[in-house]
Amino acid sequence: MFIFLLIFLFMSIFLEGTVTTMPLVLITLILASIYFRDWRVFPLAFFSGMVLDIFTFRIGGSSSIFFLCCVFLILLYQRKYEIQTVYFVAVASFIAAFLYLLLFGYDDSLLQALASAITGVVIFTLLQYVLRKKH
Repeated sequence: MFIFLLIFLFMSIFLEGTVTTMPLVLITLILASIYFRDWRVFPLAFFSGMVLDIFTFRIGGSSSIFFLCCVFLILLYQRKYEIQTVYFVAVASFIAAFLYLLLFGYDDSLLQALASAITGVVIFTLLQYVLRKKH
């Protein structure tokens, strides 16, 4: 599963850095922190943010700091809330994407955040279906 995550994260970095402005890396990291629920997501968040900043010609580390904060907040609230639900994925994806898009100055932040939430829910649902079928 970890290898699948790395491949998906690399594809997200490539697509977000070259083709789309939707925060695919952020969605991938949110789903990874919901699935793994431990410290293994922090190095992925840091390095994927650095590579994404290189691809998008931003100040190095700005995306990394945002990704690390999002992963930290999700892992911080995992005991208080049930994080492995569709509702949590939708809300977390929407809020994180909206803040990310506002912070980095993208246009149509609300619409893109809504699309990010829908994408996150679809990927989460597919992931749950595949993992349930695997067991």
